[in-house]
Amino acid sequence: MSRAGRTLLWLGMAAVLAGQPEMASAKPVPRTAEPIHQIALSEEKITQFLAARPALDAILAKAPASAAAPDPRLLKALNDAARENGFADYADYETVAINIVWILTGIDPLNKKYIGVPALTKLEVVNLLGDKSLSPKQHKLLLEALHMQMLSAGPVKYAANVPLVVKFYDKLIAADAKN
Repeated sequence: MSRAGRTLLWLGMAAVLAGQPEMASAKPVPRTAEPIHQIALSEEKITQFLAARPALDAILAKAPASAAAPDPRLLKALNDAARENGFADYADYETVAINIVWILTGIDPLNKKYIGVPALTKLEVVNLLGDKSLSPKQHKLLLEALHMQMLSAGPVKYAANVPLVVKFYDKLIAADAKN
């Protein structure tokens, strides 16, 4: 997967989990973003995330994409699947997922070192602007997504999260590749 494609995938996943489907659909979004609610991660939480993700993704794949309000049966299924994997509920899973994706977004995929979201985003913009294989529309959509990423970029509140996510980097990326 290309670097730009991986960025859009991570941003889309984070957007869906954060309840911002407009960003996941790669449509232009408002020029403001709230910083993410950061939590302290643990190996257990990351392992639970990896275990829960296939079941939750399967449930979400069956959900109608254009539902105005969440179906109570869908929410029950999501909560049940999250609980089966050690989360309090689906919202707890989402919080962990967003924090994992946030750290992943700051890891340089070439050397698997954390350089930070702002620094990596700037590199992604430079690479994107030089990519002639994308249409102007694709460039615009990716630049908007990277812009939102920069707006929500803040310092890592829990420094211990970085080595944890780096440790699980290959498993997390492999899970993305399966989806």
